[in-house]
Amino acid sequence: MPRESLEAMKTFEIRDDDVVLVSYPKSGVNWMFEIVRRILDENKENSVLTGPEFHYHGQRPCHVQLRERPSPRLMYTHLPFQLAPPGLTTPVNKVKVIVVLRNPKDVCVSWYYFAKKNQELKAEGTWEQYTEKFLDGKVIYGDWFDHVLGWWQMKDNPHFLFVKYEDMKKDFRSSVKTIAAFLEKELTDEHLASVMNSCSLESMRKTLAETGTWRKNIVRNGIVGDWKNHFSAEESARFDQKYRERMAETGLEFDFE
Repeated sequence: MPRESLEAMKTFEIRDDDVVLVSYPKSGVNWMFEIVRRILDENKENSVLTGPEFHYHGQRPCHVQLRERPSPRLMYTHLPFQLAPPGLTTPVNKVKVIVVLRNPKDVCVSWYYFAKKNQELKAEGTWEQYTEKFLDGKVIYGDWFDHVLGWWQMKDNPHFLFVKYEDMKKDFRSSVKTIAAFLEKELTDEHLASVMNSCSLESMRKTLAETGTWRKNIVRNGIVGDWKNHFSAEESARFDQKYRERMAETGLEFDFE
């Protein structure tokens, strides 16, 4: 992302009624965006998937576009805690932040395939080389552990809700109801059913494939534990060691299958 956009984050205003989704890339934020949009009953024109740090080729910086967008705004960011706008790291009033988390092994697999298909990222090298870079934090948005634990320090802040991708896969209905309650939205049975039907991964995969844009590659298979089809025993052991070292005594645990 351009340095100018990062600098702009220091003064980017988070409004009182903003809903902001946070995640490390390939953790399920696109899925969450659709769920939240449907819960809030927003039309597509008023809730375009974007984040303030982005600047797409041929367009104005997204932080400029977001400043012009009327409230209430729904947006997302992949920024680490230390680079996020002040209104996210010290939220006040009615700001709501949903952090989406996913186990790092599946994130690594999903990131690898997305980067290979994305023309702007143009990822090169083998799977083995990529896992090495990922584990060393030498990928876009840096170290997964630093990113996740940076935001995890807000776990007790009432403005924040932490949702795990694996929990959403395990009990989608319960997850949607939890998200709606956090957003202070009461769902009728009909509204709940509509959200669940339109936001299933199968439905999203079909919808995104029809866009004909880079977003068509966002949803791959969404399987929890897909890493087992890619990691060697040695690669898995190295991940496990770093996971134990970094996550010990944090109170944060993930399902890997």
